[in-house]
Amino acid sequence: MKTVKHIFILLLTIFAVSCGVSEEGDGSYPAKVKISGKLNDLPDGTKVVLYTIQRVGGKKNVAETTTDASGKFTLKYTVSKIGLYTLNIGNQAEELLVLEGKNLTVANAKVGYKISGSKENEQLTDLKQMYDKYSEKGNVLQQEYASSENKEEVLKKFQALQTEQKVAIEDMLGKLDGAYVSLVALNFIQDKDGSFDAISKSIEKLEQNFPQDSLVMEVAKAYNAKKATVVGAEAIEISLPSPEGKTVTLSSLRGKYVMIDFWASWCRPCRMENPNVLRAYNHYKSKGFEVYGVSIDRDTEAWKQAIEQDHITWSQVHDAGGIVAAEYGVEGIPFTLLLDKEGKIIAKNLRGDDLDKKLAELLGK
Repeated sequence: MKTVKHIFILLLTIFAVSCGVSEEGDGSYPAKVKISGKLNDLPDGTKVVLYTIQRVGGKKNVAETTTDASGKFTLKYTVSKIGLYTLNIGNQAEELLVLEGKNLTVANAKVGYKISGSKENEQLTDLKQMYDKYSEKGNVLQQEYASSENKEEVLKKFQALQTEQKVAIEDMLGKLDGAYVSLVALNFIQDKDGSFDAISKSIEKLEQNFPQDSLVMEVAKAYNAKKATVVGAEAIEISLPSPEGKTVTLSSLRGKYVMIDFWASWCRPCRMENPNVLRAYNHYKSKGFEVYGVSIDRDTEAWKQAIEQDHITWSQVHDAGGIVAAEYGVEGIPFTLLLDKEGKIIAKNLRGDDLDKKLAELLGK
């Protein structure tokens, strides 16, 4: 499971810089804000650093101060727009927060620190508590699984916990109603396909509330790409060059069951799966099954060598710039989609025995 630290690393953006400054509370940007607190058990001079989260390079130090002998500190910063930041206290604790045109207060909590002063940060606290709750339950089940003689029963508990967490997150998204911290909640969702309706509604609200926000637009773009691969959608046309330089379109395979297979020569899991795909292809190609391999290799020769080494005989095309992969919302490879004879998606990421079982169901053994 992802930690809160991992969550904010995933939320990558570059914040715009404007001219002119307004005081906190008037609802306009840029705005001068203060982050202050009195923290226990910190030595005099403990450094407190504010970081922005950036698209490239992780995070950037934008303001810093130190505590006095009593643990008090005040950090001043000019906010250009609402955004996600982290506050590092003494290089030991790092808290995710939302900065807008409001002053914030930091206080000791049972675990880490609590940041208050705005509704967004109160909602963020609720999200963190929900994450901690399910993280603790997951850790308990991991320990139980390690020592259990009935591992199947523990796996059922894991599945039940995942379902419970899914419902809780979707409920939280509804309550947030497009608040900026919805961006954090979206990253808690593991089964994005299973929660797609809730995700879509949340993103629509975010776009309404923050129409010019770069991070919201980036996240919306990523999820809109995912719409292209939901089961039931018609696969987007692909037209790319084969190893021989001939353009091969996806639509040219209509009338057959087709598996689109995004892969690369440098992807070890892809190469390990190729023998399974080869067996399935050789067995079912005469019954109406075809594979449309889409390589995202930048090195054309490496791609061609991998085709030869893995004895690939099905259709292969080259997406050197990754444009098609982006259109399909591919976040990692191998990534596959199984299409029916009309080109509609009927299954995703079937591998090994799962692929064979599905093909047997569709085409007979």
